[in-house]
Amino acid sequence: MGLFNLSENDKFKIGNHLKEKIWNIRDDIHELENILEGITHFLLSRKKLDDVTKDLWISDVSALSYNTISAWEMLKSVSDGYIEHLDKSKNYLFNARSLLAKSISQLAYYKEELAQNLIEELKSSFEKCWSVFFDIFNILTPEKKNSGVIKRVIKVSDSEYHLPCSICGKIAVECKIGYGHFDKQESLVYSGITHSRSLSKSLANKLFKILKKEDLSGVHSFMKEYLCFEGMDAYCPECDKIYCWEHYNARVEYDDGFYDCTMGECPAGHRRMIDD
Repeated sequence: MGLFNLSENDKFKIGNHLKEKIWNIRDDIHELENILEGITHFLLSRKKLDDVTKDLWISDVSALSYNTISAWEMLKSVSDGYIEHLDKSKNYLFNARSLLAKSISQLAYYKEELAQNLIEELKSSFEKCWSVFFDIFNILTPEKKNSGVIKRVIKVSDSEYHLPCSICGKIAVECKIGYGHFDKQESLVYSGITHSRSLSKSLANKLFKILKKEDLSGVHSFMKEYLCFEGMDAYCPECDKIYCWEHYNARVEYDDGFYDCTMGECPAGHRRMIDD
C-alpha cells in the first residue's frame, strides 16, 4: 500500500518509521564510501595507466559517490512531504548504477586479485544500498487512483504521439514533428528511454498511420528499418508492451570504461539489447 493512500494516523506512524529507515541508509552509504575510497587509492597507486585516463576513472568513482548521496538527500526530502523529489531520487540512483557498471569495467582492466576483491566488495555494498532504497521507493510510490487500462498509444495531436509504460503509465517514447538537438529544419523526432534521434520528416505519415492502429510491433519494425538495428528501445517484442527505463530494468554496460551497450529486461524476464 502506498504511503500517500493511508490514513493520517497511519501516515504519521509509517512516516516516522520511514524517516528512521531513510536516515539509517547513511550507514550503508558510509560503507560504500569506504570501498570507493579504497578504489581511488588503488587507482592512484597503479602505474599502468596514463594520468589523464587515471583522473577520468577516479572522477567516475567520485560521481558514483555523488549520485548515491544525492539519491539519499532527495529521499530524505520525500519523507518530509516533497513527493515530487521521488523521481529525482530514483534518477540519481539509476545514474549511480550506471556508474557502478562503468567503475567495475575499469577495475576489471587490472587482472589482479586485489582488483577482483574490490569489485566484489563494491557490488555487494551497492546492492545493499539499492535494496534498501527500493524497499522505501515501493512504500512511497503513490498508487494510481485510476485502475483503468493504460493506453497503448496516446495521440497528443496529428503530429505527436506518446507511448506510455504499460506498468506505470509514465511516457517512455515520444514521436513527433519538431526539432532535434542539432536539427536546422523540422524532422520526425524519436525520443526513447536511451536516446533521442531525428529522422526525415517525409517518414512521419507512414509512422503515424502505424501509431493510429496502436500497432506497437509495427512501430518497432519501422524503427528497426529507419532508426537503428535494435528498433524501439522501450519495447519488448515478446510481451508486445512498452516499458519505461525503470520497468525495463535498463542497465548500461561498459568495456574497460567505454560504453558498450544498454540491456533491458522486462518484468516477464525477457532480455534484449535495447541500445548499442
